[in-house]
Order: sequence, then C-alpha cells, then structure tokens
Amino acid sequence: MAETDKLVCIGCPVGCPLELAHEGNHIIEVAGNDCRRGEKYAKQEFTDPRRSLSTTVAISGAVWARLPVKTTGQVPKDRVLEAARAIHQIRCRAPVEAGQVLLEGLLDEIGLDVVATRSMEKVENAA
Repeated sequence: MAETDKLVCIGCPVGCPLELAHEGNHIIEVAGNDCRRGEKYAKQEFTDPRRSLSTTVAISGAVWARLPVKTTGQVPKDRVLEAARAIHQIRCRAPVEAGQVLLEGLLDEIGLDVVATRSMEKVENAA
C-alpha cells in the first residue's frame, strides 16, 4: 500500500507544498511542485537528504575574529552536526582570500571542502 510524505520544497523561494507517494523505498509520484526543482528536491530528500552548511571559523591577524565559510557541496543531513564540529576546529591566519580552501575532504568526502566566503587582510597589531 502506498504511503504519502508531505514536504515543503526549498528549491526556490515559492516553497511549494509537496506530496511524495511511495511504497517502501520506491517513489511512485511527486505532486504539488510548480517546477522541476520541486520533484528533484522531493526525491533527493526522500532518498538521501543533504544540507548546505555555512558558518564561521576563528581567524587571527585580521580586523575581525571570525571568518565566514561554507561547504562546497552538501553534507548528509544526519552528519551536519559532525561537520559543524569539524569546521569549528579550523583556525586560520590572515590574509585569507574569498574562495580559499581551508579544509579539504570534510568528513572524508572527496570534493566536499570548506572555503572562505570573504577575504580578510592581515592587520598589524591584531590578535
């Protein structure tokens, strides 16, 4: 017998209410989406939910004490907290360029890196 899961699409700002019909792990239908992104999101969320992760890390020698960073790919949803803990262990020193890789292979996943999202110049007499 088919079951239905209700989701709200996060593929765009519209936030379509989605219904995903499935039998066990087999997806039968996705309904409620106004674009293809909704169907793709629902299938991904059902089979392998992932999230983008943005946060900050400690930086020394800069005007600010924290540097904004993000992952270059999506983190498995059940490992987001583990990923955040690993990212918060990063310590860097100015100067840093936006896009600079600060950690390669987050969670031992090839291609899942942590990059700076802002450049920070070195400041003399900074902590």
